Amino acid sequence: MKRLLIFLWLGLAFLLLIKIDGFAYYIPKDIFEEFKAQIKKDLKGKVPEEYVEKIFSSPKLEYYPNIMIRSLTWKESKLPYHRFIEPYKIQMAKEFLEKHYELLEEIEQKFGVEKEILVGLFLVETNFGKYTGKWPVLNVFYSMAISGNKKVFFPYAKDANISLEDPAIKKRWKRRSKWAYKELLYFIEICYKYGFDPFEIKGSIFGAFGYPQFVPRSYLIYGYDWNKDGFVDLFNLEDALASMANYLKKEGYKKSANIEEKKRVIMKYNKSKIYAETVLTIAEELRRLQKKD
Repeated sequence: MKRLLIFLWLGLAFLLLIKIDGFAYYIPKDIFEEFKAQIKKDLKGKVPEEYVEKIFSSPKLEYYPNIMIRSLTWKESKLPYHRFIEPYKIQMAKEFLEKHYELLEEIEQKFGVEKEILVGLFLVETNFGKYTGKWPVLNVFYSMAISGNKKVFFPYAKDANISLEDPAIKKRWKRRSKWAYKELLYFIEICYKYGFDPFEIKGSIFGAFGYPQFVPRSYLIYGYDWNKDGFVDLFNLEDALASMANYLKKEGYKKSANIEEKKRVIMKYNKSKIYAETVLTIAEELRRLQKKD
């Protein structure tokens, strides 16, 4: 009888068990159920409730509080972008350009984005598809979105010595959780529409996935089905390169523009100035090497 009462109590409490770095954390039932109900409401007419229910009942659903913590302390300017312009990396880029020259030329003619710029982007984003990320995209956006709830996230914020009383950090925390929630909706919509397994798609620690490292919203807006197989596959080279070119074109990229204008558009792909300058440097080095040949 005692065991039965314990079992019933656990069933009524229904606390979602999450394992992070070897220890467990529980999300209270009321918070979890409210979050799930909001997802269903916001996706009504786009995704069946049964589909959402299946996702949020899966044992694969996990909460990673460390992602929001990383997001609040992330400094893009500290990344070692200089490594991408080292001689051996430029040589890799040159070999990729030569190998896929015909495809890149066709994409350049279609979108008006130089093939050297696309190669630079591809190198910096995922090292030509070698590093696309290991984090389940759904869990990333779920974790960041539900971290917008103080009761869920504050215990971890305290453990990490992050002060959410700091106005700048607090503002970023709210902005990032709202952004992640919208991206989570887009991602669920994409998975339902194209029949993708929502837990199988892996990406970066902040949810960017595929060779171009698009977030779900970018997939919907800029994704391009170059090989005409009925859907955009960002892990397919043709679709990925065309999608990157489509992104830049839609954001106003022009071959005839000056360097500063090109930098401004590339920074829409990634807001980092050093990121854009690195891509432009790689492109210039590739042009220089082509002239030598």
